[in-house]
Amino acid sequence: MKTSPSLAVFAAFLFCSLLLITSCKKDPIQDDGLGADPIGPDRALPYTYPDWMANIDDSKYLSEITIPGTHDCGADLHTSAQGTMSNLTIAQDFRIANQLLLGVRWFDIRLNDDDGTMTVFHGPYYLHKNFNDLIRPTLDFLTAHPTEVVVFMIKQEHSNRGDDAFANGVLGYLNWSYPDRFWMGDHIPQLSEVRGKVVIVRQFWGTHGYAMGVPLLWNDNTTGSFGGTDDGMYVYVQDHYSLNSVSLDTKISEIEACLSKAHTEPYPFRCYYLNFTSGEQDVQGTSLEYIASYINPRINNFLLSGTIWHNVGVVFVNFAGGSDDGAVPNDLVKTLVNLNITGPTTVTIGTQVWESANLNVISYRNGDPIPKVTDPTAWSTLTTGAYCDYNNSINGYGKLYNWYAVNDSRGLAFAGFHVATEPEWMTLANYVGGQDVAGGKLKETGTGHWLSPNTGATNAVVFTALPGGWRDANGTFGNSGTIGNWWTSTPVNSDALNFYMQYNSAEIIHQTNNAKYGYSVRCIKN
Repeated sequence: MKTSPSLAVFAAFLFCSLLLITSCKKDPIQDDGLGADPIGPDRALPYTYPDWMANIDDSKYLSEITIPGTHDCGADLHTSAQGTMSNLTIAQDFRIANQLLLGVRWFDIRLNDDDGTMTVFHGPYYLHKNFNDLIRPTLDFLTAHPTEVVVFMIKQEHSNRGDDAFANGVLGYLNWSYPDRFWMGDHIPQLSEVRGKVVIVRQFWGTHGYAMGVPLLWNDNTTGSFGGTDDGMYVYVQDHYSLNSVSLDTKISEIEACLSKAHTEPYPFRCYYLNFTSGEQDVQGTSLEYIASYINPRINNFLLSGTIWHNVGVVFVNFAGGSDDGAVPNDLVKTLVNLNITGPTTVTIGTQVWESANLNVISYRNGDPIPKVTDPTAWSTLTTGAYCDYNNSINGYGKLYNWYAVNDSRGLAFAGFHVATEPEWMTLANYVGGQDVAGGKLKETGTGHWLSPNTGATNAVVFTALPGGWRDANGTFGNSGTIGNWWTSTPVNSDALNFYMQYNSAEIIHQTNNAKYGYSVRCIKN
């Protein structure tokens, strides 16, 4: 008896579906599996930006905003099990679920095609996960945060399948995992087209005859050359990853040049700027972590140098959120996210809405510049507002302001905010348990910024207090890493009240001090 065409099609579909589900299971060589946690689970996140795209206008093109990305996103410390090869292989400390919470939105994904089974590799190293181990947490994240957009940039790694065969394998995973969640258009989308979706771009030509997203292709170890696409768009890439022939400082200059070029692009809806801060070097003892510890803080400082950056493209980083041992600072992703925000980022604590970082403005609310005073003698004679950076060098802790700037009628805070008063600080301290423990509840955890032992630090309400130190009335700097000081707007005769926290105490303490001192500032919503 002949099989009807409809039954034949159904049978073929069922067979392919079963085959696909089987192929999407964990690869047989993945004996210890995702979540084996060879050195334990991810540490606590230093900050979270799960919804930072929510306030960006729908009309913006994906290429018009600054996007934090991760290089080799699957090569994370806690699930990749590389042992002695970790220095050459591990590029991240946080797994992808936590990279998403940090604010990362563009992922560099390297897949090995083993006859349709897509496992995650970094170079020749298998990372003990398959493509689904990246897809599932991403879709879960987008379900919880539908205003966000995530980009998967997919490349074949350590396998040599033809482009069409590789594309077919990738497509199988995407179609099996809710195909309506993946956007595979052939143009740069506006946010309104892709919110709540994963945008697919590819580092290969083949498509197996299907829409597979925009191809972004460039020469190996490029130094900022243009790469063409097949749709009249273009990509500008800085991916000079080999540091055997150039110095780290040259690499940093190339990163900065790409940031500047993206910032001045006249037609951002036509071009993706892809800027890799990552690199490798064939010198014994030069780990990926060491390179990140050198490059990341310098790029962070460059972006905080006073220029008003608004669009610097996609910036791929290693050790997004810092490293477990504190060698790599955790600021860079936060800085990149904040380049998209015209007002302050906030955290709600009880009935109060606080800014979530120390103030970093260089002008009053009306646009008048705040004088930057570096000379200690000049600082000591001031009776008007001024600011400085600790040790006259940008460190990511925000600016130090004298109290004259806090009290200036032109306004130090963003519109709708004000410098917190002494009673408002006391409300915060009481909310987290009182002054004896509030310092610990408010301090950033770990010793990436605070010196050891950072007593009591839990960052329980994500206030993320940092030890910015101070500048005294004589213009001398002190105590960065050990003490954080914050002005209030509450005067006491010719002086003012401030609060401080210490590295070796869980307390928060308030006192009166000279208005000439330079302290950090936190603002609160009106």
